[in-house]
Amino acid sequence: MLPSLNRARTNTARRSPAGRAVLVVLLLVIIALVPLWSVDLPPLVDYHNHLARQYILANLPHSDQLQSFYQPNWQVAPYLAMDVIVQGLAKWVSVETAGRIFLSMMFLLVGLAPIVLSLAVQRRVTPIALLALLTIHNETVRLGFVHYMFSIGFALCLLAAWIRLREGPRWVRHFVFPILSTLLFFSHLIGFVVYGLTLGAYELGRHIDNVRRRAPHAPLSLDSTVRSNLISLGLQCLLPLGIYALYGPSTAVVSQNRYGDIWRKLELLQGMFSYLIPPYLWTLDRILVIALPVALLLLVVLRRIEIAKHMSWPLLALFCFLLAMPWTLFGGSGADHRLLPALGLLLAGSLTWRTARSTEPTRASPGPTSSQGLDIQPSRRPNAIARLLQRCAGNWDTLAFGLIAALIVVRAGAIALEWQRSDREYAEYRRAFEFLSDGSRVYYAFGRAGTTGGRGPSYFLPCLAVAKKDVYLPYLFTTDSNPGINMKYTAAYEPLQHLSPGPRLAEGQSPDWRATLEAYDYLILGNERLFDVPAQLLLVYRGSDFAVYKNSARGTKGGKPPH
Repeated sequence: MLPSLNRARTNTARRSPAGRAVLVVLLLVIIALVPLWSVDLPPLVDYHNHLARQYILANLPHSDQLQSFYQPNWQVAPYLAMDVIVQGLAKWVSVETAGRIFLSMMFLLVGLAPIVLSLAVQRRVTPIALLALLTIHNETVRLGFVHYMFSIGFALCLLAAWIRLREGPRWVRHFVFPILSTLLFFSHLIGFVVYGLTLGAYELGRHIDNVRRRAPHAPLSLDSTVRSNLISLGLQCLLPLGIYALYGPSTAVVSQNRYGDIWRKLELLQGMFSYLIPPYLWTLDRILVIALPVALLLLVVLRRIEIAKHMSWPLLALFCFLLAMPWTLFGGSGADHRLLPALGLLLAGSLTWRTARSTEPTRASPGPTSSQGLDIQPSRRPNAIARLLQRCAGNWDTLAFGLIAALIVVRAGAIALEWQRSDREYAEYRRAFEFLSDGSRVYYAFGRAGTTGGRGPSYFLPCLAVAKKDVYLPYLFTTDSNPGINMKYTAAYEPLQHLSPGPRLAEGQSPDWRATLEAYDYLILGNERLFDVPAQLLLVYRGSDFAVYKNSARGTKGGKPPH
């Protein structure tokens, strides 16, 4: 009985460090999600437009007003991740809550991707893999490209699962992985491409390594595992590529692709860490942007980190994909810079943390004797130094984990505070929406100083008026503007969004007042001091940086749509 108890205690002692590590990682993941659940509306630019569209799709069957403006247009195409998940959850919770659950899933996939990659490749979680939790609030996320980031996290987690199970049961590779890869394809096309490239490159690297170890007379022979994996790769690509061939973008859309020159690619790579860590807590984030690449470079020079075996091939494939990616892809700009998070996450999961060789104290050999025959005792100082160095080497991982964990906590707190400040500003818009009439037509535009400027956090915020008053709004993501989107305007109201430029207008440019005043009942104008506002617009609400005007030349709802 006693030996069995001792064995149980030994096994528990061996498992406890791993159990504590899992708890620490889970705790850090929860902390990284704190900003999302501390606000009513996260300040992610395109997300507001996507959320408005989700509200419309969920409420179209129950609203005659929405049905007069919008109609569903479900398609067999990628970019369905948010639509399917949010519409499924909206049957039990509000659309806003369903959206936050989707964002939580996105952050979890992105944050866990390097961690599960590290486990699959190295059978342990390295401190560098935890760095992903510092970068989940990257520039791509801030811009609101949530479908894309969901698919990137999904793709890298699926790659980790393949690496772990590539020699597992054949039915898993031939049936489970094709199903998962097809789901990834419907999440986002680029995520599927990233998965296919990195998986193919990984298998190629494994095969080349095996060939090098074989006899020269049989370099091209394939063992049963390689043949089975090739069959699985074909099955994983078969259905997605067939769907893409049948329902892919038209020639007109493909012709809009524009390639950025090599200098743009080098500039993107140079600013990679700035892109992964945009400034929320400015001083800390700018220090991290400098300190992280310097620290990684120093660790490479000191040979403390290296790329894990076979992972250089997926990294090279993804790097070449970044160089080949057009700047404008299928009408969407900035397609190449969106690959920076994917490259950073793959690198974090592929770096091996090399521990220093332990310096075991050697047993002192008998020293020479003096002429008097007395033993000369060797000094104990070298043994003490060796033990100290060994102890420092053993604690290196713990120190690195502790430092990164502290940075994750601090940055999550800084982001939460910044998002709460944005949330208070957004409350103004929500109060303003109450002054709109149900079923009215609402135009919005923002003036900006100068001719340049990106999308601010409130760029698509007026779209959320549809969730308050079932209104018509231009510039929603629809089939006509974004192939693959599952909603469009009705034929009578599609022309309204083309009456005037917007939503962000350069200095000196104003909306087409004649066209907009004939068609719209209300106008939401940001920085309206930059516009020459017509006298017939009546101010109904003024916020800190925007105003809501009612068109006095029209009734509350404005009758039939213009032709």
